[in-house]
Amino acid sequence: MSLPEIHFTKKHFKLEWFSGSGAGGQSRNKNMMCCRIKHLETGLTAQSQEHKSQVQNQKTAFERLVKMLLTYYAEDPEGRRDNQEVIRNYHSVRNEVHDKASGLKMEYKNIVDKGDLEPMINARRSAMMDVDFHDD
Repeated sequence: MSLPEIHFTKKHFKLEWFSGSGAGGQSRNKNMMCCRIKHLETGLTAQSQEHKSQVQNQKTAFERLVKMLLTYYAEDPEGRRDNQEVIRNYHSVRNEVHDKASGLKMEYKNIVDKGDLEPMINARRSAMMDVDFHDD
């Protein structure tokens, strides 16, 4: 199965800048160096605040978002958006990602920061194989 050809332009994304929190001193807490990028069609969001450079944070956030979009379109290759259902909940504050079909919960940092979506995808595939489609 191959992915459909996907094309994006700047109008498909919303870019936000914000000041960071936590350790890092004044440059992190006073300057708008942290980046959050949202894909408007899917609602997927990625952010980065690890670097002292706006450019590097934007690049890192966009790389994370691309990984999420590839996974999103791999699960729905025709791009159907009818009857949208929540596939996963991403909670950065609770450090949790919850896959609705499989019930699998993993650390947000492992999924988003490291881009390790494979356990989530495998859990979803297993859950989908366990579904009984017969009407008895």
